Amino acid sequence: MDKPQKTVQEKTSADTKAIGFDYQYYYFLYQMLHLRHGESVGYEVKDDVHISRTNGKTVLIQMKHSVVTKADGNVENLTEKDEDLWKTISNWIAMINDDADERTTINLQIDFINHHLFQLVTNQSQSDSNRFIFKMSELNDGKLSVEAFKDYLSSLVKQSSERQLSTVDSYILKLREQNAVWLTAFLKRLSIYHNVDDLIFKIKQKIREKNVPETRIEDVYAAVNSRLRTLIYEDIKAGNKVHFSFENYYREFTRYFELGRTRRLPIRLNTTAPEVPQNAQEHMFITQLIDAEILSVRDDDFEEKLVECFSNKYEMHNNLTRWLHDSEITEHEKMAFDWESEKEWKNTFDRVYAEHKTKLRNQNALDTSEMEEPRGLAAVCYYETLKIKLTLDATQLPVTMCNGQYYLLSDKPSIGWLYNWKARYLV
Repeated sequence: MDKPQKTVQEKTSADTKAIGFDYQYYYFLYQMLHLRHGESVGYEVKDDVHISRTNGKTVLIQMKHSVVTKADGNVENLTEKDEDLWKTISNWIAMINDDADERTTINLQIDFINHHLFQLVTNQSQSDSNRFIFKMSELNDGKLSVEAFKDYLSSLVKQSSERQLSTVDSYILKLREQNAVWLTAFLKRLSIYHNVDDLIFKIKQKIREKNVPETRIEDVYAAVNSRLRTLIYEDIKAGNKVHFSFENYYREFTRYFELGRTRRLPIRLNTTAPEVPQNAQEHMFITQLIDAEILSVRDDDFEEKLVECFSNKYEMHNNLTRWLHDSEITEHEKMAFDWESEKEWKNTFDRVYAEHKTKLRNQNALDTSEMEEPRGLAAVCYYETLKIKLTLDATQLPVTMCNGQYYLLSDKPSIGWLYNWKARYLV
């Protein structure tokens, strides 16, 4: 069954355009990761992407991404009269022969060609029926004369007195009209790269080649990608050209690769507020905070505080889970971290309640669970505990995660804020 023909709106949809822009962007990022000393790469400066080599040559790259598929689901082949192919060639012809750049003589045009490489990069496959690529190869190998190649170009054009030239045919004739020396020089420097896809995977592989451990590749990729998008946005907003020399690249991005190789644990902070469970007040760590009058449903900011508490708790829990999964830490190290955290809390707890404990001792009170709780000391214990700076595997944890660790421990509960917390909760 034939596939239904696409509407004009479908052909010009934002999704189709967006993936084309992303294809160009990720190829730029991929090339940036290949930069060597003395080289530079540009984004929509001289072409979609361009690379300046140390030998004085400039690589001009046009990106063409197709979403059109064949019956088997694969992307369609690059055909002999593909409009993207010929439009790209037409653009390069106009660039080489640009009057505005005063390239009005054949010598100046040949000189420009000799200092450039022209690359069409596409996700489309090469077709065995694409005679253009075959004929170009024959010409470059000296197996086909320029005159015979021009005759081939003429044969591609469907022309009659009753029919206007198609856009593609006009592009083909534009190439055919060029001087034989010009044509030979250009085609020797023209390359078409097929099946260039999965760019994000290729970028991550390149990051891996920079000695970044497997467990850190996603973090380095996310950091580099985010930073690059920010820099591009800032450059465009300021009216600057997006252009990175090796030195710029080294200065802006080396830090991210260092973080990927360091022994410090990769910390992933929450970027969005978590959804607070409907039974939030039934969670032990929240129950403890309410019983200790640290949180109150009567407070105007009660819901805001709930979000903060759950955010901190999830942030610590998610990082610990990820570190264990990625073998960044061991179960033994996790247990030792919990023990150390509890020890820090115990020191604080004993210090805060030292005077109260002395009073109980002097009163010979054996059943402390029945003694009246000293007002305010639970809050003091809580806030003093939140001042504790925790370290795991030589990594200083941020305040939110330190708080989260104590919310996790009080949720078990293995720690508490009230003096008689064990009698209340460990039943």
